[in-house]
Amino acid sequence: MKKWKLIFRPFDDNIREALLQQHHAAQYIAMAGRYLVPQQPDDSNTNMEFLTDTGLLAGHELVKGIRLALHLTEMKLCILTSSGCTREISLAGKTKQEVYKEVKSMLAGTGVDTARMEYGLHYELPEHPLDKGTLFTHEDKQFFRENMLYRHNAQVILEEIIQVYDGAEPVRIWPHHFDTGTLIPLVHNKQGELTRSLGLGWAIPDTMVSEPYFYLSFWAKDAEVNLQHLPSPEQGKWMAPTWNGAVLPLAVILKSLEAEEQYNTVKEFYSTGIASLTSL
Repeated sequence: MKKWKLIFRPFDDNIREALLQQHHAAQYIAMAGRYLVPQQPDDSNTNMEFLTDTGLLAGHELVKGIRLALHLTEMKLCILTSSGCTREISLAGKTKQEVYKEVKSMLAGTGVDTARMEYGLHYELPEHPLDKGTLFTHEDKQFFRENMLYRHNAQVILEEIIQVYDGAEPVRIWPHHFDTGTLIPLVHNKQGELTRSLGLGWAIPDTMVSEPYFYLSFWAKDAEVNLQHLPSPEQGKWMAPTWNGAVLPLAVILKSLEAEEQYNTVKEFYSTGIASLTSL
């Protein structure tokens, strides 16, 4: 059974910068998915899977079992096969354009037809010095590792929760917002269309919360839903009316000093929050 790993560092500028560099590095996997994998209606061809055993973010299969993957702690892109990583590119000391050229060459060297691959995507990330030619850095591995632990723990707890729900989507990392998330369908209409669902996941800092956080959201197709009267989930809080969901910031989790206590904090957030939402 996969277990929660202890996190203990308060979120600071060092961890934030490592996280942003990981976000930009993950875009190479998204580019491969965008141009070399058949397009899906929900853009899921660009998303990634976190592999808890190796600490890798892995994209979709490109050809003959080959996937492009990113090691979050080492900041290396690699060709992932059933035998593991066979070729690697270190990002440290290189620009985004330099890395792209090396990635395209590495993929072509393993039999992937990269003629359709382009530099760029159909969405924009918040501006970062990397976009202006500064270099990827990897001076202190501990900050990259802390961000890897966030991914590990999100994968562990979300996979556990969705086991009891039929039709839940696989836990995946989405490259635009760089969140680890899943969706639980609740209600379908007579035509088979989804009309109620829950979104669960882990998100990086944004305009709503200034640090990483777990979230739980509710969606209804044709109904106004007021969450303000619901009891707050354990450890977290509803964000209504601004947003139809609840959040559990990292700082709350760090109040617990044992891995099991941290796990229980997040588990209670989801169990009480889901119970409140499904009672609507």
